[in-house]
Amino acid sequence: MSNLCLSDMKDLFRGVPAAVLGGGPSLPTDMQKLPKDCLMIAVNYHALYYCKPDFMVYNDVPSTNPLMEKAVEEHKVTLVSPEPTSDVEFDVDVWTGFFSSNTAAWFALWLGCDPVILCGMDCYQGPVKHCPPSDYHSEMFDMPLDFYTRPWTEEGLHRLPGVEKVKVMSGPLMDVFGAFA
Repeated sequence: MSNLCLSDMKDLFRGVPAAVLGGGPSLPTDMQKLPKDCLMIAVNYHALYYCKPDFMVYNDVPSTNPLMEKAVEEHKVTLVSPEPTSDVEFDVDVWTGFFSSNTAAWFALWLGCDPVILCGMDCYQGPVKHCPPSDYHSEMFDMPLDFYTRPWTEEGLHRLPGVEKVKVMSGPLMDVFGAFA
């Protein structure tokens, strides 16, 4: 565990655009449309295949997924998690929501980023569930769309600090936060 504390990171990147990089199949296309100066925040390990993000945010216990465990062990970025493997101590009240993407969006807003652009957040819709395509399958992938949007609408809209700064590059969450233009 590092000496980094969330309380010391408040507004550290005030006004800098941030991309929260999910694991949906739209991720590579979404990333091509990002402003050049974005802070890159990976949700879990997916973005590690496409870029070297500044942070990797995850709620999951790494040992439950071999790819996540490998990403955490290799430790090539600053790890942000409520898990003991984190490089950053959660010493303030954090909205972790239900998904790691919820925590990542909160983290970007806590850092003062503006805008916070959600990328690769397809909400497990369509024939390909995540990127890069993988044999890994979870029953959770088969849930209806509102299962994935509900944490954002029921809690996120009220618990994300500066929620008006959140925009979406593509996918179902555009109906919740609006499109990044």
